[in-house]
This record gives sequence, C-alpha cells and structure tokens, in this order.
Amino acid sequence: MIKKTIKYLSSLRFTILLICLLGLIFAIGLWIPQQRLLKTIYLEWQKNSPALVAYLDMFGLTTIYTSPITLTLWFLFFLNLSLVLWQRWPVVKSRIALSDAKIADPATVGGYPFRRSFPLQAGSDGEDVIELLKKSGFTVLGNPAGFYGLKNRFAPIAFMLFHLSFFLILLGGLVSVYTEFIGYLDLAQGESFQGELNRYNDSPVPKMPVYGSPPNASFTIKSIVPHVTRNTPTGISVQVVDSQGQSHEVDINRPYKTEQTSFVFKHLGVSPLFVVKDPAGKELGGAYIKLDVLQRKPDRFVLGGFEFTATFYPDFVMEAGKRATRSMEFNNPVFFISAQRDGKKVGEGIVKKSGSLEFNGYHLEMRDMPFWVRFYVVKQRGLAILYSGFALATIGVIWRLLFYRREIVGAVREQDGASCLVIAGRSEYYKSLAEDDKHKLFEGIVGKSDESLEKPMRVER
Repeated sequence: MIKKTIKYLSSLRFTILLICLLGLIFAIGLWIPQQRLLKTIYLEWQKNSPALVAYLDMFGLTTIYTSPITLTLWFLFFLNLSLVLWQRWPVVKSRIALSDAKIADPATVGGYPFRRSFPLQAGSDGEDVIELLKKSGFTVLGNPAGFYGLKNRFAPIAFMLFHLSFFLILLGGLVSVYTEFIGYLDLAQGESFQGELNRYNDSPVPKMPVYGSPPNASFTIKSIVPHVTRNTPTGISVQVVDSQGQSHEVDINRPYKTEQTSFVFKHLGVSPLFVVKDPAGKELGGAYIKLDVLQRKPDRFVLGGFEFTATFYPDFVMEAGKRATRSMEFNNPVFFISAQRDGKKVGEGIVKKSGSLEFNGYHLEMRDMPFWVRFYVVKQRGLAILYSGFALATIGVIWRLLFYRREIVGAVREQDGASCLVIAGRSEYYKSLAEDDKHKLFEGIVGKSDESLEKPMRVER
C-alpha cells in the first residue's frame, strides 16, 4: 500500500493534477477580491454584499492564497518534486558509474547507432587510439583489444540540477509571497525614518506579510536633487544616510536596499516650510507640507485655521497676463496660493522662497522649499532562494546542451592483414553528432574507411 501511494505521489498524472488545481486556485484569486491584496475593494464589496462575502469568507475563498487547501497543495507539489528527484538519482548514479562491463564488441553491441571500421595508417597502433581518446577528454577503460570511452561523464547531473533549480524557484517564490511587505512611504529632505508602520501611506493600504514583520529600516534623507535637461526630467539623486552613518545614492534605477528590503524611487514632490502669522506677528502654525504639484495640478493643505490651495510653477513667467512656466527646470520656482476660511476666499497671490502672502492682516511665509520623494517599499525574504534557483537552472541548461554525453566502444583488430579500428558510438540528442565526432576524432590516424560494418541509421534522441 505504501509503495503504491509513493508511486502515485511521484507520478506524472499526479503532477498534472496538482498543476491544474493550483491554476484553478490562482484563477479564483484573480476573480474574487482578496482581503490582503485588494483590501479597499474587498471592504466595499463586503459593505454592498455582506451575505455573499460572509459565505465566501467561511470557505476561505477571500484569503485563498493562504488558505489551508492552498498550503496543502503546495506541500504536495513539493513532495511530488522531491520524490521524482529521489527516484531519478539512482538512474543518474548508474549512468555516471564506470565499469569494465561496458566494454563490448563494437560489431554486435546494441544501442549504438553509429558503427564504422577504419583502417589504421602505417605506424599507428591501438595505443595511439587510446591516447587520442584520452587527449580528447574521454575516460577510457580497457585496452586496444577492447575498450570503452566516455566523454562528459557527469552530464546527467545537469538533469538533477535543473530539477533542483525548479524546486528552489518554487520555494523562493512561495517564501517571497508569504513574507512580502508592500507599502508607499513619503519622506522629505532632512526627514528621518525609523521603521514606523504608521508612517506609510494609508492609500493604498500597506500589504502586511503573512509570516514575518514589516521592514526594520532606519535612515535619514540628506538631500534630494532632481535633474532636468532641456525641459525634460532626466533623473534624480537622493542621498540616504543609514543608522551607521553610511551614505547611499538612490536614483530612478538604483533603489536603496537594506535587510531584504528595497526602497524604490517612485515620485517627486515639493515640501515647502510654511508658517502662518496673525496680525500681531504671532505664529499660528508652521510645518513642512508635502505637496504633489509637479504635474501642474493644484494641491490643498490646512494650516493655522486656514485652507490653502497651491499651484506650483518651476520656472515662473507671466505671458499675456497669465501665469505660466517657461520650462520644467527649477530656475524661478514659485507658488500661486489661494487662502480660504469658512469656505470663503480671503486672499491669493504669488509666493517665492523666503517670500510671503498677506491676507486680512495675516501672513503666510515660505521659509524653505526642499523636495520630498515617494518610495515604493518591498520586503521579500525569498529572493536569494529565487535567484539561486534561476542561476542553477542556467548552469544546468548550459551544461546539458554544451557538454553532452558521448560514448564509444571499440577494438583494434587484424582484417585482411591490416590493423583496423572497429568502433560503435552514440551521442546524446542525435546520431549525426556521434558520426561527426568520430570522423573528426580519428581523422589523423586512419585511412579510408570501410563501411562494411555500417548498420541502418536510427536516430536516437
């Protein structure tokens, strides 16, 4: 009973069944909003159809990627792959083993589609044949009266490496999925981050890992310098200083990486320091305000009891009495700000760096104008395993294709008073590879070949 169970668990039929069931799981996960991946949509759906969502929750269909049935299927899939590797290993060992039992008569041995008889040139003997094979990378057993040669003996191990890489890729992918954290983080120049979860943006809601913890990173944004050339944004330089005092450069294609976490630059904004003063000069409030205004769209903020609408012009100019920007370069950056209180406009005007806006006796001062950046934060613990799997797969494929296995059995015999080399050969993939190899191999020591021993061609793959 145990043997039958193991045989079924390692069968191709069971592998196909598992792949189909996992594919069905993924399809359901794409169709039904998942609590963790599409939380906003899920909550709205739950509000509109509470009975249906409760029913789906009961069967774990809204958390299908982490449900017990999914975990069980993954376990069975890895078990199936492990059993296949375990059963295949004895076959691989037998193929790389060397034994005198492999020495056979080249004229009658089976399984060798290429056969030839070559007359040896004057002065050449069987020892020359053995030596030539060894110099060509063959491992040779026997002597000129009967020998067996094998090249790329360990090529079958590439099969195991490729399947092991598949195991590692799947394992790395699973570990990444179940330990993945995704969030968005806005930080201004001079601002520090200590890993606080409440500092991440509320929309979209951070995706928390099923197992493990959020990123435990600690760093300070020292500087943010955007690069614009000929009215075209070309890059950005964000200098990050970690808790050890080490400086790191972040740009569009270079994230800041620490402890399996990547902070990827996604967006740039302006973060001016605004201060509101009353008519007596007393400060009512002040803060660095992160404004998303670089796309020429206005943004709003509240400070000192007033609501402000800000529009940004990086290279301000008045054209035909209208506000405009000459370019996207930060040559003359200004804000056009409108102030409101209780829904009524109380003032508006242009504010430059170190400038101010006066309205009803109040003042809005802009004392500084640094930038802020939005990071796409991803933490995945399985990436090292995943990359190792891809590297192992690459090694296995290259090894298997370039260093393919070649075998030869042969003997030096007397025929019609002359020494002849009688061989039978085979090569992985195609018979023609063995034929080409043998002609090139013995070209320097043989004369015109005798095709009397040639057998009907059979392609062996």
